[in-house]
Amino acid sequence: MALLSATRDHRKILRRIASVAIIGVLVANANGLPGTAAQSTLSLQCQPYTVGLNVNGAVVRVEKQGGTPVATAGAEQSAGDIVYGTTSAALGKPVTVKRSGASCTLIFRPAALPAIEVHLFLDLRRGKNDSLVLRREVTLASQKKLTADLTFKLPLWPRLSSKTWLPLFGGTGGTLGNRAGCAYKFAGALPADGVRLSIPMVSGAGGGISPRVTIAADPYFSTLFTPENVAWTYPKRVGLDDRLEKRAVVTVFHAGSAADAVEAFFAEALPGVPAGPAWLHEIAMVDYDYMSDAGKGWFADIDALTKALRPEDRPKVFLCLHGWYDWVGRYCFDAKKGKFDEQWSAFGNYEKAKFQPSKGKVGNDEVDVGFAKCLPVRLSLGKLHQRLSYAKSRGFRVGMYFADGTASSTGLPDFSPGRVLRMGGWAGPDVTGKAYDQNPLVPAVYRFYLAYTDALLAEFGPQVDAFVWDETFRVPTGSLGSDAVPGYADRAMMRLVRAVAKKIEGYNARSAREIALLASDDLYPQSAAAPYALVAHGTYQDSWCDPQAWSNGIFPNYRNVMWSCCWWPVHQWQWIEFGVRQYQAPVAISNGWGDNLGFSELSPQMRQNVLTLFQWRKQKPTRLKFLEQLPAYR
Repeated sequence: MALLSATRDHRKILRRIASVAIIGVLVANANGLPGTAAQSTLSLQCQPYTVGLNVNGAVVRVEKQGGTPVATAGAEQSAGDIVYGTTSAALGKPVTVKRSGASCTLIFRPAALPAIEVHLFLDLRRGKNDSLVLRREVTLASQKKLTADLTFKLPLWPRLSSKTWLPLFGGTGGTLGNRAGCAYKFAGALPADGVRLSIPMVSGAGGGISPRVTIAADPYFSTLFTPENVAWTYPKRVGLDDRLEKRAVVTVFHAGSAADAVEAFFAEALPGVPAGPAWLHEIAMVDYDYMSDAGKGWFADIDALTKALRPEDRPKVFLCLHGWYDWVGRYCFDAKKGKFDEQWSAFGNYEKAKFQPSKGKVGNDEVDVGFAKCLPVRLSLGKLHQRLSYAKSRGFRVGMYFADGTASSTGLPDFSPGRVLRMGGWAGPDVTGKAYDQNPLVPAVYRFYLAYTDALLAEFGPQVDAFVWDETFRVPTGSLGSDAVPGYADRAMMRLVRAVAKKIEGYNARSAREIALLASDDLYPQSAAAPYALVAHGTYQDSWCDPQAWSNGIFPNYRNVMWSCCWWPVHQWQWIEFGVRQYQAPVAISNGWGDNLGFSELSPQMRQNVLTLFQWRKQKPTRLKFLEQLPAYR
């Protein structure tokens, strides 16, 4: 034992000496001291792979044991470049180098931009199925507020070719072709335009290392891919958040198809975000109930569905309880006490809301969009538990409406102009005063939703299967907050969605539950909506099953599911059927608004249409796939 211990200690000493030697050489070169050509390269090793860096910290060589080394850059290549206003500067040589195993951290202070410091962390490891994963994390810091836009560029290797595969925003796969670049649009800005991506990744041939290489960035900021680099821009209005910004870019050498590249994106660019519960993939029908028929429709529709469906089919039906709360933005939650009210009234603004215009255009039809049918209902925690139990005891999956984006209204006691992101929004019988969207950058707003999540889980966690976060799209891409609280509001919203989902995941782990959080992104072709579902467990969007709103959600929900609510299941049945047959959507029915006809109230023929389509849809679980060509809606 003593001999083994001594041997281990000796090996540790040798590793420390080797590490110190490598760091010493790089620092010596960084300060212009002489060094041999062999000494000027740092190697990161993760058997059977080796990645070599030049004196500037740029990756210049990737090698697999027994294979041919692939040169990725020249000896003078920079590890990155900064464009600040009209000044463009390479990072140059690192002033500090720290090595730990197969990782290293390089610190740069570009001479041309002395107020900016850059930390570049590189980590090499083995991934799934013998893949190689090189993660680069870029941290930009400045003690001064930016007075111009700042763009950061990381070199790519190998260079993107015209055959590079792209996950296009429309839900199809494509190639780069002769385009100058491709772009994922989200927070911040882009240094140039490019064909729009659905998620920030590209994939091409892996040279002599692997059949395929996939390059992906974290989805929390806009990203431009060009053949030479990956770049993003911090606009001067916001600049570096709290004088500090961090991004991650991963390069994965692996085997497989474009579908495997998408899987690599989720595994490596979103490593802490798990897929949603498996039961989501079995759902073949969804029902949204907006406290229909003075609260009675929920029970009547459950009774009718129970009679129409065999017990083994009922777990494939998801029933969402909407309109259960007092006011949008409060949701019966007393933030000061940290708990829910014991009793309340739903639809408290009915007397005013019922006089709003009742007709509107949906598709080619004029339909009911009024609130005259949304009658007030007196509720309590006990009655809410009863509603949930009624559905669960009959074998259905059940969910609760979580929130309407960050929507609130000026009539609530906590209203402050400083909380406003923008005025407008949902103005139904569950809104008091003028509607507005809250700014997720405001700490009090952020804290409310986390505390509210804790209360929901404590009160309803044992009963519900999912929480549905409606209208997450109300915080659009490119939103720079408000004059009172500027910042990257879209990124703050994505972080908030992730924080809520993480709380739910933690509750699941502690309680052996499988609760999901579903976003509602409404990614229309020309919209500025954001893919918040990337960090949740799927989508249940209030897009009314509009055919235009399906394909753009394929990649953000690739591992999960994509559902929709249709408030006009009679008038727009053709929309529902198209989504079911072409996009693996569940059959969508509803009650309490729009057509205001629940399953129990449908005509015999319409009810049979629903059941026939359900029987067809239930045969296969959901497994979203990108398309080669979009199906035409007729």
